[in-house]
Amino acid sequence: MKSLLAFFFAVFGSPAEVSALAFNAAAPFFASSRSLSPGINGRREFQRPTVLSMAVEESASKKLINVGVIGCGRIGLVHLGAITKAPGVKAVIVSNPTLSKAEAAAKQYGVERFSSEALDVITDPDVDAVWICSPSSFHAEQIKACAVNGKDVFCEKPIATDLAETIEAINACNDAGVKLMIGLQRRFDSNFQRVKDAVESKEVGETIMVRYFLFFENKKA
Repeated sequence: MKSLLAFFFAVFGSPAEVSALAFNAAAPFFASSRSLSPGINGRREFQRPTVLSMAVEESASKKLINVGVIGCGRIGLVHLGAITKAPGVKAVIVSNPTLSKAEAAAKQYGVERFSSEALDVITDPDVDAVWICSPSSFHAEQIKACAVNGKDVFCEKPIATDLAETIEAINACNDAGVKLMIGLQRRFDSNFQRVKDAVESKEVGETIMVRYFLFFENKKA
């Protein structure tokens, strides 16, 4: 009889706050961790985190990494907010098709330049790495453009909207020798690692599905 790991409950912080700084080309990243502890009758219970911790990977060069951000919608602003809190990383240009949104984001986060064109970010000579926070349908082409211009890439999920474009984008980065990381921040969460370990060790039997739910705390008074 196949067993089903049907429900996975956890309370998480802001996903994008973690993903924005997980980019491996920019040394620092936030890791919002959750721990599991033995509970009643041997069951494991989730413990809420009390702090947002920052892990900093030491770099021999100590080089300041200049980044450009494509997309100043909701998720783009969350990433910008996280970038401005990170050591060794500086946003130098942002873009958005609606220029007023790019201008407002630049003003809010102290970014020097803004544009309505994504290519202005990708081709900027001062930019070392590009954050892609645009709609999903633009991801693959923008990733490939970054590869052509020698820019490392952090992209919001997904890479593309179909498999062929996904493969093309990955191959373009591999061929150009640039880094590509996707904002799948759950891979850094200890609860997800715990579930992965349970599946791989057959602790829960033959798993045919993993389903999880996210619950966010309402912080309003």
